[in-house]
Amino acid sequence: MKRALLMLLLASPVYAGDSSGFDPAAIDQCLGAAETQGAKADCADTGMQACLDYASAKYKGDDPDFPMSNCLDASHQAWEAKLTATYQDALNRLPAEPLRKAERDWITYRDALCALSDGDLAQARCVRDETARQTALLMSLSESS
Repeated sequence: MKRALLMLLLASPVYAGDSSGFDPAAIDQCLGAAETQGAKADCADTGMQACLDYASAKYKGDDPDFPMSNCLDASHQAWEAKLTATYQDALNRLPAEPLRKAERDWITYRDALCALSDGDLAQARCVRDETARQTALLMSLSESS
């Protein structure tokens, strides 16, 4: 219900991304400028402030956490898309079966780790951050092969 309401409120997005106000191109820019795996992982929060500014200005509901929840969701979706593309590229460069096993194990680890977070926003931030870290790791592995 909240998502549907926000979609109506944000009918004319300012950013290249979806109507959340999150611009996935910010992630690509950050990753392109990052020279190390750690610097790439540090891109996890990229685009959040612009999204929060946009969502906060548009959302007039009574849930103070909604803009953050919305932006974390949009950010995670962008990182998930980046991880999927990076994983597909890694499958072409690295031994496929060990990579598939590692990825399945990582998903189990990420889910267990983030379940320890206190509250929905903390869990969403954890999943987004771990997805960004895994993307950075796979990018580094692919680049070194």
